[in-house]
Amino acid sequence: MGVMSNLFYDIQEAFIDGDTPERIAEALNIPVQMVTDAIATMGVDIESDYDDSMDGDAASALASAGWGTDEDYGGDCEYL
Repeated sequence: MGVMSNLFYDIQEAFIDGDTPERIAEALNIPVQMVTDAIATMGVDIESDYDDSMDGDAASALASAGWGTDEDYGGDCEYL
């Protein structure tokens, strides 16, 4: 891979790992605008608030599939 390809890969990996554009720019010694441009090509809107409340755990996976949530079964005894 070329230098730019490697740099783009490093930016992507750092962003996926949770680093901010500012920290990535500082670590790679490049302008923040270059980092944000690279992230934008990934199709990610940096300004949006990402809701990760349903990422990674079994309970949220089952809830998103419609299994095992209180809401699916009425919530509590007063609805039964």
